[in-house]
Amino acid sequence: MLYVILSALLFVLSFLAGMLGLGVAFIATPVLGLFGFDLKHVIMPWSLWLNGLTAIAGAITFARAGMVDWRTALPLVIITAIVAPIGVWLLQFVSVEIVWWMYVGVLVFLAFRMAFPPKMDDSKALEISDRTRVKAGFFSGLIGIFAGFLGVGPGFLMMPTLVMVGYTARIAAATNSVIVTVPSFTAFAAHMGDAQFDWLMLILTSITAVIGAWLGARFMAKRVKSLTLSRIFAGFLVLLAVQRALILLGVM
Repeated sequence: MLYVILSALLFVLSFLAGMLGLGVAFIATPVLGLFGFDLKHVIMPWSLWLNGLTAIAGAITFARAGMVDWRTALPLVIITAIVAPIGVWLLQFVSVEIVWWMYVGVLVFLAFRMAFPPKMDDSKALEISDRTRVKAGFFSGLIGIFAGFLGVGPGFLMMPTLVMVGYTARIAAATNSVIVTVPSFTAFAAHMGDAQFDWLMLILTSITAVIGAWLGARFMAKRVKSLTLSRIFAGFLVLLAVQRALILLGVM
């Protein structure tokens, strides 16, 4: 019965993640924790594996729809991969709790910006200037360091940042789905040495997660406007901020 419940649950979560241009780990990790799985040996490698698969499923769908800005996506993949170790190195100099509170503040700020975004014209979505791409590259470096410091993926910070510097939410989500693929699998590889898998569960949830992400990306590409997507994402950022604040306060 647990196999059916988790497969169905990850299908739904992956649909939402695919629609937002994210891998599923940002929401799957806390949800899987509710079932009592070990965080380090089971949930983290499992979530990272599903994160990469769902990101690829979304990226392929968005690429076929012509929504990915490759001139942004490819450089940002390289930048975030290079700077992430800097964040890990900085960890020894700063209180982790302080940085987590900074993370909550950043999420609230980005949620506000996503709830009340600049005017976005989906008919001119791919008219992106080189200046905008340079700004995206600069902020991706900061996000990569911050994400490396906290040990989280950069995707859920990258997408609203792209909107903030001038991308429509649809193109930001589609481009972000490409950006998060490589970090997902490199992080997964780092966990392989001590990962513990229920292989049947892994296979079943991989299949349902990929299908869910593919359908979510298709739904977004055909039916969801940038303003709607931006406000849905704002809601997710608020939920993440509240969850982390409750953890820091010792409530969860």
